Amino acid sequence: MSKPDIHSLLEQVQIQVVDGSHQATLNGRHFKIKPQLYEALTVMKAEGVEVGIEQLRVRWAISADAREVFRTQLLDSIESLVSKPAKSSYIHSSVTVLSAPLVQGVSARLTGLFDRRVAWVAGLLCLLVFGDLLFFHQVGGTQLRSIDLSALDWLLSYACIFAILLFHELGHATGMRRAGQLPAEIGFGFYLIFHVFFANVSNAWLVDRRSRFMVSLGGIYFQMLAAVLLYAGIALTDGRPQVWLSLAFKVNIATALFVLIPFIRNDGYWLLADFLGLHDLYQRAGGMCWIIFQNLRHVRPVSRIEWFIACYAICNYSFLSFCIWSLAKSTHFHFSRCVEVLSDAGWKSLFLSHPQTLVSSVLSVIVLHFFIYPLLKRAYQHVSK
Repeated sequence: MSKPDIHSLLEQVQIQVVDGSHQATLNGRHFKIKPQLYEALTVMKAEGVEVGIEQLRVRWAISADAREVFRTQLLDSIESLVSKPAKSSYIHSSVTVLSAPLVQGVSARLTGLFDRRVAWVAGLLCLLVFGDLLFFHQVGGTQLRSIDLSALDWLLSYACIFAILLFHELGHATGMRRAGQLPAEIGFGFYLIFHVFFANVSNAWLVDRRSRFMVSLGGIYFQMLAAVLLYAGIALTDGRPQVWLSLAFKVNIATALFVLIPFIRNDGYWLLADFLGLHDLYQRAGGMCWIIFQNLRHVRPVSRIEWFIACYAICNYSFLSFCIWSLAKSTHFHFSRCVEVLSDAGWKSLFLSHPQTLVSSVLSVIVLHFFIYPLLKRAYQHVSK
């Protein structure tokens, strides 16, 4: 692998001190860096490579004889940012859906939706929609129960849902643009067992907590705008188009509620982390119960935020345990059915007459593995540290 050009790297890397933490972003990837490296990047970006190195040598009291060794080590530490693993690497097998230039162009035209007056009007419309939904009738409920959905109906409904999910990610990107930073690409990948769209808003770590909260809330905000538009479409149409829009409306509400769950790295988690001002809520929660136990044991004070994180950790473990238990129960059911067919009719019948049973068994094991393995890996890393 060829070494990166240091001048180009210094132009691309962005650095900022946010909430007392030194942050850097490079090519849509986010890192926490040490104060000394932050100082070096600041000086070299302002003064140039050679002049900056000389100023740092004098400032840090490095002898002139050790200048070349100091220069080599400093440049190596900066160049290592290119190969350094990004902090936000929990999404796997990702592919780009919308390129960064396209996302930046579209989000620039949507920033007006974050104007305070527009947001108040949108919020009022959302309250009216959900008030009608809760107190008068279920949107599209009758149509979905009385009309059988054809393959075309499902296809068009999922096309609406696909557009809504992309609109959700554009909400994050637009919030990023409103905060004064450029968003990167919108992609598709896998988190645990979930297939997800995501917006690369790593530069959100370069803005203050309030702006990060706006970025995290942008996706839900855009989904609420989509709910208003879908509701209007349902009211103005009938027949098949109303069925498609009704299904899309229901899935939109369901996904909006799902992403607010704070126990997996959804919008709800980032909203809670930004509200608390903690970049590493998961890591803090991992050992907080043990920390509180040790503090109580040695009669040391426990802060209010530590009690809150401990409660979050207990709820998090309970939620994940419930998910694992449900997946394990489903796996046991499918395997029991598979063994029953196998013992009664043999392999041939299992493959030819009950292929769905075999496929369900295999898929349940795969899903269970991909859900549990990252959790066990994270737990092992935490215990090792």
